[in-house]
Amino acid sequence: MKILLVGPLFPPIHGQSLAFTRFSDSIEGKRKVVINTNLGSKSKVGKIFATLKVLFVVTIKSLFTKYDVVYFTCSRSFLGSVKDVFLINLVSLKKVRIITHLHGSDFYEFLHSSPKWYQNILFYSYSKVDISIVLLDSMKAQFIDFPNMELKVVVNFYDKECNERLAEKEKNKINLVYLSNIISSKGIFELIDAFEVLSKTHENIHLNIAGGYIADEYLSIDKVRKKFEQKISLSNRITYTGKIFEREKVALLQKSDIFILPSYYKSEAFPISIIEAMACKNAIVTTNYKYLPEVVGEKNGVLVNPKSVESLIEGVEILLNDIEKLRKIQAHNKVEAQNKYSLNQYLKNLNEIVMEK
Repeated sequence: MKILLVGPLFPPIHGQSLAFTRFSDSIEGKRKVVINTNLGSKSKVGKIFATLKVLFVVTIKSLFTKYDVVYFTCSRSFLGSVKDVFLINLVSLKKVRIITHLHGSDFYEFLHSSPKWYQNILFYSYSKVDISIVLLDSMKAQFIDFPNMELKVVVNFYDKECNERLAEKEKNKINLVYLSNIISSKGIFELIDAFEVLSKTHENIHLNIAGGYIADEYLSIDKVRKKFEQKISLSNRITYTGKIFEREKVALLQKSDIFILPSYYKSEAFPISIIEAMACKNAIVTTNYKYLPEVVGEKNGVLVNPKSVESLIEGVEILLNDIEKLRKIQAHNKVEAQNKYSLNQYLKNLNEIVMEK
């Protein structure tokens, strides 16, 4: 079988580009045709030109290439979905299997908040999709409007570098780590405020932060950067490393004890970063928000309320005040990650669905 793959290759690296790249890399070159949608433009004009470029490539490769199945990552923005709609309707002319993979939690919301005329286009187009892959069983509800669509579950994975031994945990220090975009709705500012309080009563804690600046509906990139730099300048026990990848990222996670993601990000689903932190023997503190409680239970760490500094302080203190509990959770998470979230298992499950004849 030959497969047409349409999605974001890295760089830049984020959860969706990592997942798509690993799957693409797992397929022999002669069996695949790849269209990279990760063109990295940030300006509105740049995004429009990037979309036009993708549409041109999609047209050429979808019409003049031989393939048996199409696999694409599902977009939840207007420009991104234009590419999806265009792709679905072009490849449907060849009567091949069409498979989409949803990595976010807001397709249903995007569909139903779109203008009525565009809703009709989306409904018409996605009715032609044969299989949709989601990250959790409850995420099947994202496609509830398409009863004839077959739905499959493939859980996320931790990357292969996590299996390497690159760093050791410090004996006399508890390292907290935030590894995500520096974006307001990921809860970074609530975390810094909580750490300021915690550091007054816990002298052995340190906070490491890694990630690049991103805008959201709350703050622009410039405002995020200014607010973040101002806040971390007030503490000598916060270290910011900027963007880190692969072995450097794994080394940071391996020396950390508690991974904290107080997210209320609008499309939060099943962050790969949480699985990577578990694989690197971290307890998890995250929010009781969207699908996160299905990934993190009592055996994995602590759930806290979104947007609440007080709840975050209480949640982290549960682990800081009971080191035996912390070590037990860390050990459990490493085993659970190995048993449930390996890259090999992810690729095996995905290949069984996509390459099925």
